[in-house]
Amino acid sequence: MKLSLKASSRMLPRLAPVMLGLALLGAGCAQQKTPAREVDKQALAADSLYMARLYAGWEQQLEAQGQSRGGRSSQMELDLADDTQYRFVKNRLLAAGNTPENSPRLFSKLETLRKEKKTGTPGPKARKDRLTATATGEAPENSRCGHLLPLADVASADNTVAKFQASGLVTCFDGSDYAYADVTAFAANRERTEFRVLGSESLEEYASAVLETPPLPLSLKVGPEEELFVDSVAIAFDEETGEEHLSYAVAESSLVALGAHDINVITVKYPKELIGKMHSDNPIRTCLERGAVSGFLDCDYASGSKDPVTGIFKPFAKPFTGVGAADPEASHSVWIPAAGAYWEPASGAYDPSHLYLPMRGWYEVTLPSDCTLNALTSDATVVLMERGGRCSAGTMPGTSVLKGSLPFKTPFLDDYDRTKLNVPFDGLVDFGKDCLDQYQNVRLMMRATLKATCVDYSGNSRPYTRSRYQDILNLDWRNACLAEGTRVTKADGSQVPVEQVKVGDQLLANGHGQALTVTTVSRGGERKPLVKLRDALGGEVMVTQTHPMVTATRGVVQAGELKAGDALLTRAGAAKLVGVERVPFSGDVFNFALGTPEELAVATPGTNTMYANGYLVGDSQMQLTLEKQRTSDSREVLARLNGAWHEDFRLHQAGSKSARR
Repeated sequence: MKLSLKASSRMLPRLAPVMLGLALLGAGCAQQKTPAREVDKQALAADSLYMARLYAGWEQQLEAQGQSRGGRSSQMELDLADDTQYRFVKNRLLAAGNTPENSPRLFSKLETLRKEKKTGTPGPKARKDRLTATATGEAPENSRCGHLLPLADVASADNTVAKFQASGLVTCFDGSDYAYADVTAFAANRERTEFRVLGSESLEEYASAVLETPPLPLSLKVGPEEELFVDSVAIAFDEETGEEHLSYAVAESSLVALGAHDINVITVKYPKELIGKMHSDNPIRTCLERGAVSGFLDCDYASGSKDPVTGIFKPFAKPFTGVGAADPEASHSVWIPAAGAYWEPASGAYDPSHLYLPMRGWYEVTLPSDCTLNALTSDATVVLMERGGRCSAGTMPGTSVLKGSLPFKTPFLDDYDRTKLNVPFDGLVDFGKDCLDQYQNVRLMMRATLKATCVDYSGNSRPYTRSRYQDILNLDWRNACLAEGTRVTKADGSQVPVEQVKVGDQLLANGHGQALTVTTVSRGGERKPLVKLRDALGGEVMVTQTHPMVTATRGVVQAGELKAGDALLTRAGAAKLVGVERVPFSGDVFNFALGTPEELAVATPGTNTMYANGYLVGDSQMQLTLEKQRTSDSREVLARLNGAWHEDFRLHQAGSKSARR
């Protein structure tokens, strides 16, 4: 096998229209939506092939400009000023059962957006972004929404059949009023002049955070004559933000037998669950500027400082230089770093305002015996499953071939199997600032795509494409604490600074004399200003913005939500706040987990609290509960949905019920 790592030369496919028989599924609960009118299938076929050609040219342009296909650039923005693209989007919606009659707001938005594009008039989001850029001096992101097209191999016992699974996913920060995604699969000949449809799925939802279509199972006969071509359309609208998202994405794969000798897999060594593996629902947790240093540990990874002389890594210590992994065997009641598991930014200093995740592993893929590797690209994306939205890793430095977001190293052939390509990756991946404050229920999605030119037994050259998606579910990050010097009340009524509290101490939990044992001590820093609270009786406390505070009338709220006039519970009763301000703080911050299993078994729910400078505040477990409550919204869809979309939603429900009958 030749491993000539040359720049990708992508030929634009020559496409011709064919007949498509599409039966796209719709409705927010994956119910079938019956098309209300006949779709121009020949026009839809021709436009699908037009879009494939357009996407290939767009990719080629990105490569010529030296940009990565990974991250946000994997989604091509749809231009409704283009008559063909406008017709393509409308026909995809019609094939899914959406019409101007049952989706009036949707089609009205498309028509309005088309007019704005044709006349050059900026929409509400563009106008808002322009004002934001003027005020802050920073260019806004192109879109609050992300569009992904996961395509994965599926093992097959029959070596003459190649099986796959594909889905379309769209998600927007803080959700959207309306979201739609579809996925359509084709078998294409090598020249890309003939396409035949294999199947389609679609889904729409209202007041949605993350929408993913049902998986589309695919089965094709193995052979060099055809390749798998999958595309997806994503649409999202939000009235409050003015978001108008329309994008198109593509995934491809050669048809090879997935038998015993074929490999196409991403193996992940890090991140993985290191501490708390005995708990089935325990997340893979990265503690940012602070975390548990003693007691019941819950940080698999920790920010900290590595001494350049001794090489010793200190978790949660400033100045932060990188991220270390815990040693699961040695870390029983004290956090001990694992040898050889430390990562620092590839370029520049560690920036606490960014979200980092260590990644180590390898991508293995089987190639035919006579191939030249043209390109290897990747994506790494974290999807916020409850809030909605995604953050994509920045492009890693490297050769022109190894582009993408996984920190790829030099590829090599297996010593025993010269058809197996092994590409290790190892590094600290930077997901930027957008996801930093989101700590709950994160899904990591990784993709690696290989493109090569292979010579068959007859001496003919043909393209060879393999793609692999790998998911890691249930990740989170953690932050919330009390400022150094804050005095907490022990069970005997004495007060001590938070920095003197130890595992095993008992803290007063409420005004009824109940005490809870400290089971975990967390410590670290805080780059953001703290919230300084002052009340009418002269009391004062400083906490991080997400720390839970107990109010007299509103229950438990995060400190950052408080305002003057709110009343907090203290040891002396309710005290009205007269001052709420943000103040910079350079010292350490601390937090505790309270209550042994025996104590919590008999304690009243919500009593894992303590007194900090006399104020009743929550512990780290209450912080976790509060975050979950904030990210889950159990209100009915109509209560969450902007009124402009109510009619579409009601018609959507009626259409779903009709389809079920």
